[in-house]
Amino acid sequence: MIFVDDREPEKVFRMLEEAGVEYKVRRLEVGDFLVVHESHEVAIERKAAEDFVNSTIDGRIFRQHYLLSSRYNLSFIFIIGSIEDVLARREIRREAVIGALISLAVKKEKGQVVPIVFENEFDSILALKYIDSKIRKGELRAFPKVKAKEDYQVAMLTAIPGIGEERAKKLLKKFGSLQRIANASLYELMRVEGIGEKYARRIYDAFRGRKIR
Repeated sequence: MIFVDDREPEKVFRMLEEAGVEYKVRRLEVGDFLVVHESHEVAIERKAAEDFVNSTIDGRIFRQHYLLSSRYNLSFIFIIGSIEDVLARREIRREAVIGALISLAVKKEKGQVVPIVFENEFDSILALKYIDSKIRKGELRAFPKVKAKEDYQVAMLTAIPGIGEERAKKLLKKFGSLQRIANASLYELMRVEGIGEKYARRIYDAFRGRKIR
């Protein structure tokens, strides 16, 4: 079951209905969506790209991260829109925003919080529907509370479409850390076994807040 916070804008409810998503409305203390099946709960916070950048500057995003991770073993932050466009209009260092994305994924608190960037609102609704389906089938049980640094790094990388656990571990074995992966060139990423140009481009773009193709 998907619960939607009653303060969400009307357009969100319209898109949920267009996507054929069944949901119930209630006031949520944390997050904008809550997916619940039996004992499994996953929270989702949605943010427009502009709001994400603003909350990175004033530190709100890290407070929200704490609230999510202290209550749920797994949660997501859906960032909607082009971070690239926001940065182009604002005098903000790109490194600060990229650093915030990585920090959110590797921050050592109780639960695991995975940030994902979407080009538009409807794609994020489809992702919500997908998460609901996976939890209902018991396929998100592979996301327990994170216990080791490598688990955080793998979680961050597997949030990129097509980068499963095996590819994530090969990347970490090659580069040693998320920071080195983030700073790697396309050519360096392509040299990792099983990555190739397609996935190298996705990784390269994901760490730069660009649309992932």
